[in-house]
Amino acid sequence: MGASFVFGIGCLMLPAIAYFVINQEWEFTIPLVGMVYRPWRLFLVVCGMPSLVCGLALLRFPESPKFVFMQGKKDEAIATIQWMHKLNTSGKEAKLQIVSIIDETEAQQTKARRKEAGATKGFVALMKLMWNQTAPLFMTPYLNKTTIVCVLQFGIYLTSNGMYMFFPYIVNRIAEIKMDRTTACNAVRFIPEELAAVNVTEVLECDAQSQKLDISTYEHSFILELMYALGFAVIGLVINAVGKLPILVFVFVSCGVSGILMVYIDVPALVIWLYLILLTCGFCISVVNAATIDLFPTNLR
Repeated sequence: MGASFVFGIGCLMLPAIAYFVINQEWEFTIPLVGMVYRPWRLFLVVCGMPSLVCGLALLRFPESPKFVFMQGKKDEAIATIQWMHKLNTSGKEAKLQIVSIIDETEAQQTKARRKEAGATKGFVALMKLMWNQTAPLFMTPYLNKTTIVCVLQFGIYLTSNGMYMFFPYIVNRIAEIKMDRTTACNAVRFIPEELAAVNVTEVLECDAQSQKLDISTYEHSFILELMYALGFAVIGLVINAVGKLPILVFVFVSCGVSGILMVYIDVPALVIWLYLILLTCGFCISVVNAATIDLFPTNLR
């Protein structure tokens, strides 16, 4: 949950970056690939830079001690644990003394499978290793748990990430129409009967000539990221006391009701807020991940 909170804090920067990068009118053509380079493409590059830097930084960090231990490299695993202890204590404490690491039953089983797979080289060995790690998830007694987790995660990602792709467009469209009464569907479709008072030609010309987004789009995006940061912080504080299931039920019910209501309500401001609540179902991603750890043994995670 701590990592999710950090993720939420980082996402608070995205609306500000988008405002300064996307809301520009420059463009140029790259003849070699026949592509028109616009601000939104630069925004994707800017968003990808932190991941690139982190990926390069990981090359300087040691491998997971559990991973190297599974490969039989006990000394390397001990050295990594001691390095982590030194880093966490800022070198103020004495060196962590570890004589040896005791094999657990699951670790021994994993080693046995790796040794068996290692007897065969090449593609067959890789496929056998993948089978040993994956097949048990779809067999008893884990099949039901795997199915539930997959369905939950699919629904959560489909809503939080899939619906989020349309969020800036819908909010921007509602802001352009400037009507007191219109549903989200009508705002997107531009139904003539309901939008007779709007100069549709002017709006369409605006779309064709400018790629700028209304300021309210960035404001609501910032509010969404702020909700995520605060929500992850609250969940991290109460999850042990309340439990994972009550949190999942509360978030799913709230988001589901909001998603249904936003289709029928014709108050634009309320529609946007219901949309924001719908997108907060992403809270459940980390909760389901935490529950998954308790459902499966270490060698299958």
